[in-house]
Amino acid sequence: MSEEINFRLADPADAQKVLVLLKRLQSETDTFLVDSNLDELTPEMEAKQIGLINQSYRNLMALAVLDDQPVGIVTVDGLGANDGEVGIAVLSAYQGYTLGTNLLELAIDWAKTYSQLATLKLAVFKDNAAAVHLYQKLGFNQTGTESRNDRIILKMSLPVKK
Repeated sequence: MSEEINFRLADPADAQKVLVLLKRLQSETDTFLVDSNLDELTPEMEAKQIGLINQSYRNLMALAVLDDQPVGIVTVDGLGANDGEVGIAVLSAYQGYTLGTNLLELAIDWAKTYSQLATLKLAVFKDNAAAVHLYQKLGFNQTGTESRNDRIILKMSLPVKK
């Protein structure tokens, strides 16, 4: 890929583009799950949420951006007092160019440097071999499994603070 991808924190002004990205990601694959109903979120609601995330030491939203259009996203949602749940996705047309690796490294660096979190956690479908490989390569270890709709989900974690 010859175009330059920029990696940066999401800004409230990105709200509409983030919603479009999330809807595209949700339609492209069954490995990307969003908690909320995207059709119910307005750009104003998303902008407010991004603003709150940017003021937090337990939550993160960062983007991979090409020509002012997000093509990948990483989020960390604070869970309890010490844990954050990582979510990461890249549009299929941009997979294989290390965008996922760069987004995850950004999230890990943020967690180690700025956050109040001690551990990053995630859940990934076992059959998503590329994602499992990425998480293991960056130091995540399997902590358990569960089954959902006849698919195995691996639970993984990475300590970020001692």
